[in-house]
Amino acid sequence: MTRQSFDGLPGKNISQYVLLPDKGYFRWQNGPFWKKLKQIDPDVLIAFNYTLPLFCKGKSILFEHDVSFVSHPEWFPFREAVKRKHLVRRSLKRCDVVITHSIFSKNEILRHFSLDAEKIKVIYHGVDEMFKRASSELVEQWKALKGLQGKRVVGFLGSIFNRRHIPELVEAMSLLRKEDQRLFLYIAGKDLTCPSQNIDRLLDKDWIRWEKEIKESELPVFYSSLEAFAYLSEYEGFGLPPLESLACGTVPVLLNKASLAEVFADKAFMVESPDVEHISQGLEKALTDSGKKDSMLTRFAEQRMDYSWNRAAAEFTRVLESLREI
Repeated sequence: MTRQSFDGLPGKNISQYVLLPDKGYFRWQNGPFWKKLKQIDPDVLIAFNYTLPLFCKGKSILFEHDVSFVSHPEWFPFREAVKRKHLVRRSLKRCDVVITHSIFSKNEILRHFSLDAEKIKVIYHGVDEMFKRASSELVEQWKALKGLQGKRVVGFLGSIFNRRHIPELVEAMSLLRKEDQRLFLYIAGKDLTCPSQNIDRLLDKDWIRWEKEIKESELPVFYSSLEAFAYLSEYEGFGLPPLESLACGTVPVLLNKASLAEVFADKAFMVESPDVEHISQGLEKALTDSGKKDSMLTRFAEQRMDYSWNRAAAEFTRVLESLREI
């Protein structure tokens, strides 16, 4: 049951119910979704978005992607942080299995909530087969379309949160441009900073392109057009964009923190702090050390099956089967 239609669902034994959106996810989950749930009466409810309905009955699997709202409530509006903490605590207690996407996130859940560690299962994300290196012809067409001909592009993709240090990235790029005016910053993502950082003014420079979103079908050529992918986040449950970037042949530059340190330890240029000087040094290495980049990409290619959705699906299937014993 979703709020939007998905095409191409596999198998004849799958039924899709598209429920009209209500005002906000909470009202939708505890309104249209809950009413349909009572009607269907499933053997297992799989809740992918942090919380269960308030009056959920029966067995359930809860996906808890991260708990940043309780680890760093200063990144959220006060009422939003309090509401999420209450609803997540209730849902964690009620569900039968919790799935998260890194050991870091599992430890964070255990740090903030009273929960049996055996109840939490870690399943790494996968990367879709569509993410692969685009041809040089497609890359040149893309760069021409975006006005990036002759530029050495550093990119970022994701919602713009305070924890992802976009102001520091801009300042670090400004330092590097003193030596190479071809450097260009391409930002893709909506401004969700809290407190607000005036991103409009920050990114209003002739060497920065900012788009609120990129079509999913265009992501492989976006990643492939980059010299480096910067994702300087100090708190992530997993970090899917860096994985997509690697799959497209572009090595990421990451903060050596949280799940990013766990998942990408030997497959990224790691920056120890969000200090501008440290970021500029990390970017410079990613832009100049071709030997290290090649070794990282070779290592990822050897491990790519460990980051497949087939592997994730197999692990999730084992979790489903384990519910028979509960």
